[in-house]
Amino acid sequence: MASHRTYAEIEVGAVFPETPTVFDVTPEVVAAFRAATLDEPQDVGEGTPAPSLLAAVYLIEALAARGSPPGGIHAKQSFHFARPIVVGDRLRTQARIVDKYIRKDRPYVVSTFETRNGADEIVATGTITSIWGKDP
Repeated sequence: MASHRTYAEIEVGAVFPETPTVFDVTPEVVAAFRAATLDEPQDVGEGTPAPSLLAAVYLIEALAARGSPPGGIHAKQSFHFARPIVVGDRLRTQARIVDKYIRKDRPYVVSTFETRNGADEIVATGTITSIWGKDP
């Protein structure tokens, strides 16, 4: 994981990570996600649709690349799912800082992300707003 960055070091327009993160949608990942969310178990094989909100898992590594210090707060998020994610997909995710501002003496960072499958098709995009943790 990237070292922690100060709020002053975060620049609008910065892309992270430099090389997109990779997340393989395996039967085990889908089964574990369904078990964790108390979803009904299903037989899972190549091409089986995966829950869309698996995005909450594959996005973690990309967001960690921002280098946010501990203590940050996830303020809000929005996701747009462009096409189904299926078992066997290799997803690549990259994010970009699109805004930063201070509100009520708290530093906010707004990031967008884009996730593509192995055919280079967009499967999900979204926006995450976070209150930045205390500078290291």
